[in-house]
Amino acid sequence: MSRSRLTTNPRKTPVQARSRATVDAIIQAATYILTEVGWEGLTTNAVAERAGVNIGSLYQFFPNKEAVIAELQRRHAVATRTELHKTLGLLPKQPSLREALTVISEMLIVEHRVAPAVHKAITEELPRTLRCMPEEKKDLRRQMLESLKPFMRNVPDPDFAIYIMSIAAEAIIHNVTAEQPALLDNPRLITEIVAMFENYLCRPKATEC
Repeated sequence: MSRSRLTTNPRKTPVQARSRATVDAIIQAATYILTEVGWEGLTTNAVAERAGVNIGSLYQFFPNKEAVIAELQRRHAVATRTELHKTLGLLPKQPSLREALTVISEMLIVEHRVAPAVHKAITEELPRTLRCMPEEKKDLRRQMLESLKPFMRNVPDPDFAIYIMSIAAEAIIHNVTAEQPALLDNPRLITEIVAMFENYLCRPKATEC
């Protein structure tokens, strides 16, 4: 087992209501500090003080601040899991590339509407080595994008195209979340994203998408 896995695993899982409340307070405190102060200001002492618990209580559950952040990211992923499953169920019913792209774009935006400040902090404040996406979420994202393959026209390497598209879509929505989060509620954002990727995945020689 790698050192990084050892240092980011929680020490124990809270079972009793009081323990769960303590862990919830720790995660909420870490979220506040990360979004309002940044990674440099996030220490176990600062988190414990903000949460209103003693440092010993924090260390009962988390060996260090990296483990706290790992749990914060895990919870953030869980909050969007239901929407990912819902999107996967809708995609086979879409009659065209445009409709399929619209469903996917809406999902990605909804995902970033869940605590946009946390998304921004994870992207901008956390060291790259601590940013992680649970394997289940990665797999759901991959399935979602691969569902576009039947709609592609004149794309020589569909897998590579999906890879490029995933990077571009993530970059666009992350930047919007960080710089102009109000745009997440603007329908024009979906329209522009769909127009861009529709032209990328359905290329000139095709007569119809």
